[in-house]
Amino acid sequence: MASRRLVTRARLRAITPWAALGLLWLVTSVFVGVLGFANDSERVTIGAHAATVSPTFDGHATLDLGAVLPRLRIATDTAFGIGVNVDVQETDANNLTELLNRDALIASQPDGEIARIQQVVQEMAVDNAVAGAGSGLLVAVVVATIWTMLGPRRRRELVHYVHTHERRVEHRAIVVLVAMLITIASIFGPGQMRPAEVPPTEWRPLAELLPELSFDERLTGVEVAAGFSTTGGVGVIRTAVETYERSTEFYGKLKERVSQVGGRIHQATEDETVALLVSDRHDNIGMDPFAAEVAKVAGAKVLIDAGDDSSSGQSWEVFSIHSLRQHFRDLKVVAVAGNHDAGGHIEDAMRKNGFTVLDSKPVEVEGIRFLGDSDPTKTGLGSADQPGDETIAEQSERLANVACDQPSDKRISTFVVHDPSSFADTATRGCATLLLSGHLHRQVGPEHKVVNGLPVTTYTNSTTGGAAYAFALGYTLRRPGEVTLITYSKGQPIGLQTVTAELTGDITVGAYTPLPS
Repeated sequence: MASRRLVTRARLRAITPWAALGLLWLVTSVFVGVLGFANDSERVTIGAHAATVSPTFDGHATLDLGAVLPRLRIATDTAFGIGVNVDVQETDANNLTELLNRDALIASQPDGEIARIQQVVQEMAVDNAVAGAGSGLLVAVVVATIWTMLGPRRRRELVHYVHTHERRVEHRAIVVLVAMLITIASIFGPGQMRPAEVPPTEWRPLAELLPELSFDERLTGVEVAAGFSTTGGVGVIRTAVETYERSTEFYGKLKERVSQVGGRIHQATEDETVALLVSDRHDNIGMDPFAAEVAKVAGAKVLIDAGDDSSSGQSWEVFSIHSLRQHFRDLKVVAVAGNHDAGGHIEDAMRKNGFTVLDSKPVEVEGIRFLGDSDPTKTGLGSADQPGDETIAEQSERLANVACDQPSDKRISTFVVHDPSSFADTATRGCATLLLSGHLHRQVGPEHKVVNGLPVTTYTNSTTGGAAYAFALGYTLRRPGEVTLITYSKGQPIGLQTVTAELTGDITVGAYTPLPS
C-alpha cells in the first residue's frame, strides 16, 4: 500500500492563508512594538531627582545632567544593545554642593536605583510588546475580514484582472513607488544635506579627565562627554568623585569586616529563624550592604524595619526603599513607617516593593505573628512635629486593644512600632511577647518583665544609619550604626544580639542575650 504524502498541494493551499496571516501579525507586532519602545519614555524619581527615562539601542546608560554638568555614560552589556538615557531634571537640593554630595553618595550604592531603572525599561518593553501584539492582531483581523468578504469568485476576478493588465499595473506601481521615494526624500533629505553645526559628541574616559584619582571597577567604565561643561566643571566632577570614593571605601570596608567577626555572631539551629531589625536609616543607604552582610552571616530570613527610612518623607527619598529591597531581596520584609516617613511616598514605595507594611492587623510571616502600625506623627527635616489622625497615646491604646483581643493560642509574638511610646499600653497589659521600636537613636533594653504569668520584653534599636538628628546620608557615620539580630523558635523570640558599626569603621558584636520564655 503506497504511503500517503504528508505535504500535498491541497494542504498547502489550506495552510497558506493562515501562515500568511501569522506572518503578517508577527511583522506588524514587531514593527509597532519596537517603534513604540524606541520612542517611549517614563518620568520617574531616580536618586534625588525627577528624571525622564528613555530606552535606546546604543548599548550605553547615558546620564544627562543638564547644561552645567557634562553627560556621563557607561556600557550596559545587554542583549540587542539596549541602553537607556536618563534625563536628570529638578531636585529639592538647596545648592549645587549639596546636590553633588547627595548624588555622589547615592551613586556609591547604586543597586537600588539601577534595579528601578531596569524595572521601568522592562515595563515599557512589556507595554509596547502588548501594544504591538494588539496592533498586529487588528491588522490580521482586518485583512482576514476583507479576504473573506471578497469571496473566491471576486478574488479570482482580481487575479485575472492583474494578469490581463499586468503592464498597466506595473506602470502604476512604478509611479506610486517614485512618488513615495520623492516624498521620503523631501522629508528627510534636507536635514541630511545641511552641514552639521555641532560636531558629534566625543566621549573621554573619566580616568583620563582626572588622572590623579584612583577609580574602582564601577568608575573605570564611565565616560564623559567632551566639551565646555566637561573642562569647565573638572573641579565639580573631582569633588563628586572624591565624595563617591570616600563613601565606597568606608562602607566597603565595613561590609568586608563582617566576615572577620562572623564567628562571634550567634548561629541559629535548623529549627530556629533569625530576623534582622533595622531602624532610623534616614536615607543612609551606605549602611545597607553592611546590614545585608550581617543578615547573610546570621542566616536571617526576615527583615524587620522599624521606620524612619527617610529624613523628610519626600518623593525623591524612595531611593532608600529601593536600596533596602535590592540588598534584602531574598528576605521577607516586615515594616512600619516612622514620623519622618510621613506623607505617603515611603509607605507606597514599601508596598510596591513587596514589603508587608503593618496596619493594625495581625499578620504571620515565617511563622512569626506580628502586629504594629506606622507612626501617626508627621515630622519634616528640621521641622516640628505635626499631629496626624491620632496621637501616639491614642495609637498605643488602640493597638493594645487589638493585641489583647487575640486568643491565647494566637498571642502576638512581635509588636513593631516606630516610637516606643506606641507600645506602652500593650507592654503594660502584657499582650505581646517582644515589643520593638526605634525613634530614639539610642538603644534601650532589652527590658524584661512578667505580666499575668506571661513574659514581656521591650527593646528599642539605635539608629542603623548612624543618624544625628534626622539626617544620616554621608560618606561616614555621624554616630554608631546598629542592627539587631532576633532569634525565634517556633515563632517565639528567644534571643537578641546587636551588631554595631563604630565611627572608626570597626565592628562591635554584642553578647547574645536569651529572652525569657
